[in-house]
Amino acid sequence: MTAGPHSPAAAVALFLGLTGAASSQSYTPDPGAWRPVAYSDLMFPIGEEESYASIWQDRLNESNQNSPPKVAGGQPLNMSIAVGNRGATEWHFSVNFQSKLVVLTVLNTPSICTDQYPSPSAAAKIKVCPMRLVTIEADHYTVTDGAACFLERQPDGPPEDSTATATYAAYDVGTRSIKLRSTVAHQEIAPCAQVVPLHPQL
Repeated sequence: MTAGPHSPAAAVALFLGLTGAASSQSYTPDPGAWRPVAYSDLMFPIGEEESYASIWQDRLNESNQNSPPKVAGGQPLNMSIAVGNRGATEWHFSVNFQSKLVVLTVLNTPSICTDQYPSPSAAAKIKVCPMRLVTIEADHYTVTDGAACFLERQPDGPPEDSTATATYAAYDVGTRSIKLRSTVAHQEIAPCAQVVPLHPQL
């Protein structure tokens, strides 16, 4: 994973949004327990969703510019205004240490993911998508880029219970890392098992 540049405007939005949302929360209880990740629809982000959209604004802009329709005169249409961030969703897992907030987020759009693993079920595609680890502490923040699995549910997939297809995360206190695992149709997806250190060697 490598750290990359991110705009000051996005940093301000991220800091105000995420730390504001976290201020009403207490220290994350039992952070070592496996928990299902939470999802946000970023097509027209509002409220807390805007904070996650700000983390990914550069990649959302990139996705929105892929083959945009033209308006009169041949100029590209601003897709984020016309139809939002089309097809954009993300999942996130956060740990609140009171003195700092750590957020792991993975972005899925129609064009931004780089690979796909074979799925044991038609219920979901197993995509490899951009991941960002964000650490916000006092008046500064860091962002580290990587990649992780995103389970994209298919509307024509077979019916299944709510725990059959899911991504889970947990914080490992001993190694100071976030562990990830995914299941599709109750089958563990080995390539999706991952350990993300909070302080990666760059």
